[in-house]
Amino acid sequence: MRVSAQLYTIRQCGDLTDQLKLVSVCGFSDIETTGLHDMTPQEMARIVHQSGLNLRSAHFDWEEFNERFDDIVEVLHLLECQVAVMPWLAPQARPGTVEGWKPVSGQLSDWADRLRDHGIRLAYHNHDFDLNGEPGETPLDQILAQGNIYWQPDIGWLVAAGQCPADLITRHATRILSVHAKDVDPQGGSGDGRWRDLGEGVVDWDATLRALQRTKCTDLFVEHDETEDHKRTLQTGRSFLIEQLEGIG
Repeated sequence: MRVSAQLYTIRQCGDLTDQLKLVSVCGFSDIETTGLHDMTPQEMARIVHQSGLNLRSAHFDWEEFNERFDDIVEVLHLLECQVAVMPWLAPQARPGTVEGWKPVSGQLSDWADRLRDHGIRLAYHNHDFDLNGEPGETPLDQILAQGNIYWQPDIGWLVAAGQCPADLITRHATRILSVHAKDVDPQGGSGDGRWRDLGEGVVDWDATLRALQRTKCTDLFVEHDETEDHKRTLQTGRSFLIEQLEGIG
């Protein structure tokens, strides 16, 4: 598993060029991007190529999939990336019933089929709202019931929602491509105040990483939703995960 950087962590740090420079300074070679940055595919690909970093995975929101699908395919081909992730539904767009999630999962499945025709896999990234409901009927369960959609677990959100990451990873082992390595202390603050740099929260990383070793997970993307020290978060996150991986062999 590679230790990679998620650009959402440093979204406040200038433009895409600035963000990529910071990631490189912090020792990363591999990244996951967020959105198209209001650029053409050619513009975005040029900037990433110039950085020398490798695009391992890319997040695009629902609206981008809906309105700029062809651009998503093009930028991923230009950057030789084979994984697209849908990470977010705005609160007003989230269905309130089990039945309401069926067309959402169906649309994701349609996009997954179209992406597969271009050699790209589609993964879904969880928060906490998609973990609510009866076992087997949560939004995440319904989405993964579509056999062509993969999963990118957000470890911090799983723990914040009272879930055991190792158990869920084991249950969906064949569907996991990567994870967001994010730490949390659910009792340590409200809202964004609960997030922590890696190793400073309550996540059982030993159990989580051992479970991930039994999957096809290729990337651990360092993330922190609201860090006050972007460089420290990236550097300590990278060092922490490398040390943890060495410890479990």
